[in-house]
Amino acid sequence: MRKKSLVTGIVIATLAAAFTQGSLAQNTAAQAQADAKQMARQKAMNGPPDATADFEAKQLRLIFGGAEGKGVLHFKGKDYPFTMSGVTVGGVGYTEAHGTANIFFLKKIEDFPGTYNGIGAGAAVGASTGGSSFSNMKDVVIVTKSKGEGLALNLGVSSVSIKLVK
Repeated sequence: MRKKSLVTGIVIATLAAAFTQGSLAQNTAAQAQADAKQMARQKAMNGPPDATADFEAKQLRLIFGGAEGKGVLHFKGKDYPFTMSGVTVGGVGYTEAHGTANIFFLKKIEDFPGTYNGIGAGAAVGASTGGSSFSNMKDVVIVTKSKGEGLALNLGVSSVSIKLVK
């Protein structure tokens, strides 16, 4: 009986080790694939954008905050007005900004509206410059450059909802 238990234990341990190694190999392969995709995306973002935008926004933060603004998307020779509103967690202050954005991985206009999420850090005392990067569920990436006025400290997470104006 002891030999049978010992053999069963060895078989179970061997199968568990093989399963774990297989899972680790799958995780490593999946991570390598994700890393390669991320590197390809970064390389593509060094090239010309698929679209650009001009925007203006106002933002008020007191740990939690809100933002609203408007802009114009320039995509495939056409201009598309849009509005944006957002929420932030982290930071204090008030700023008014205007800027430009490069938009990457935008293949059709229907992929532009939606919710974009990003993480940012910055400070503004009087006139300032800044930048942020946001992405949506359709893998569209918006990289902003802005100039603004205000007094603010930002370290947190932002979510921005963009809607095309009809």
